[in-house]
Amino acid sequence: MEYINGYDLYQMFNYGTAKILSNRKTLNDINVFPVPDSDTGNNLASTMQTIIKQAKKEESFHHALENISESALYGARGNSGVIFAQFVNGLLAASTGKEEVTIEEFAEMVNKSVDFTYKSLSNPVEGTMLTVIKDWASNLMNIVRKTTTSIKNAFEQALEFARSSLEKTKERLLILKKNNVVDSGAMGFVLFLQGITSYYNKEVLEITEYEEVHMDHTHKHDETVNYRYCTEGLVRTEGGFNESNLRDVLNQFGDSLIIAKGLNIFRIHIHTNHPDWVFQELNRYGKVISQKVDNMILDINLENSKRKTLVITDSIADISQDYINEKEIVVIPINVNVDGVEYFDKLTMNNEILFYMIPQIKEYPTTSTPAPKYVKDLLEKVSDIFEEILIITVSANLSATNKVFVDAAKKLQEKGKKVVIVDSLNNSVTQGLLVKKAVELLDSGKSLEETSEIIEASKRRTSILVCLNTFKYATMSGRLPKVVGKIGNFFGMRPIMTLNKHGHGDAFGIAFSQKGITKKIIKLIQKELAGPGIESYGLVHCLNEELVEQYRITFTEMIGFGPEYITEVSSATAIHSGVGTVAIGYIRKGDL
Repeated sequence: MEYINGYDLYQMFNYGTAKILSNRKTLNDINVFPVPDSDTGNNLASTMQTIIKQAKKEESFHHALENISESALYGARGNSGVIFAQFVNGLLAASTGKEEVTIEEFAEMVNKSVDFTYKSLSNPVEGTMLTVIKDWASNLMNIVRKTTTSIKNAFEQALEFARSSLEKTKERLLILKKNNVVDSGAMGFVLFLQGITSYYNKEVLEITEYEEVHMDHTHKHDETVNYRYCTEGLVRTEGGFNESNLRDVLNQFGDSLIIAKGLNIFRIHIHTNHPDWVFQELNRYGKVISQKVDNMILDINLENSKRKTLVITDSIADISQDYINEKEIVVIPINVNVDGVEYFDKLTMNNEILFYMIPQIKEYPTTSTPAPKYVKDLLEKVSDIFEEILIITVSANLSATNKVFVDAAKKLQEKGKKVVIVDSLNNSVTQGLLVKKAVELLDSGKSLEETSEIIEASKRRTSILVCLNTFKYATMSGRLPKVVGKIGNFFGMRPIMTLNKHGHGDAFGIAFSQKGITKKIIKLIQKELAGPGIESYGLVHCLNEELVEQYRITFTEMIGFGPEYITEVSSATAIHSGVGTVAIGYIRKGDL
């Protein structure tokens, strides 16, 4: 009788990863659901690579599955990556703890995992990866029940059913039918299954091992911390590198530098205030494989904090970094994928670096949600320190980040922990204003319940007016249809972008010059001042300090007081808005 052991399971994922990596661009190109942001290939590739790099090879099937499941949750990126990670987590939940399993037992596990995956999603959509997983699982079970067959043949036969199910996705979702494409995430899963059959057909893989380089170091927080961020990077090189030169360069950015070398990779550790500068330099020495950044000073402050309630947000909230540091706000970075490398928004990526890199790469950058495992572990950690947690996220209609927080908070809430999550229905500067207001309410003595109630009311009174310099970046990122972008660019149009009451992006007026847009925005602000008035406002920009200073002068005079802050827009947002963007966000006066 044939069995699947831990080594087999690892190689099934290894070969599946190779298939997805080699078809990453195709998956990006056909990505039109749930939004046409061309990132499904990147997200699945990142998820799979994390699994292979972090999971330990084990002879035991169950132990190998434990490693793979944990790595999948750490690495899950985007909607497709999270669904795949949930599927793997479901396999673990269905596992019976055996050292090896038969194909019949494996088929039972995948079918139980289908139910697990569907139940874990608040809004499962048919015609996507979910449907293909379900059809493949049920047919695999039918195959092994009807006849005695080898593991190889069972997977090959089930693959054909998965391919058929994939083709049918064109008819199940209107957006897929309209674009005459299959679902990108579903295709990614079929590629994963092709990898499994490749393994059992004993095909040769170019890369089957990932070299690891470890370093031993500890942080003694009782000592003086001269730099805020403990930063680590793993880099793959071709033909080696000059360690002495790299050491000289990195020593300019901080202290506690360690460089550990392998055959084709090296790992660095450094304490720095500028992780973004560190990774800009590392890019010159090879391909960045992974990154890790810990805010040491924040960790120390949280451990010794006298606050009852911790405020958490994501990096799309644009707010003064000095204010974040002073008020001990925890900011979870959105992932920014540039040329196959995942950077941390506002930590290892900034706008100057981003727009320097864009002309040099083939595919336009994309974004993805924080890893569910990372968010879950962080919430568990801070829940032991603070009595209450208030989380204010980017609009759920703009990003799945809100769902990552909601899912991570469920178990804590079930344990009786006070965790409140507010969907801001906003992004950028208006999200930042809501975060700042929440902190000030808590500092004034308001309870968590009172604060969340006021923020819920305040978010309905927010507006953001974004002065784009061009349609170009919104079109390339998929936020605007290509036809609209081409027309706009041809006629030299410049749009005012905003968010509607549901937290969706929306166009709000067009002009043919930046001065024209500014005039329209001034009129809109005058209209607001003629009504209830403006309670608070902030200004953000993308590499346009000159224009944002003009806005500061103009609106300070108009409104009668200065902005709460002026800051750079996050790179995760700048991907869609582009260089030259300036925005004003405000909260209207009202009750509460």
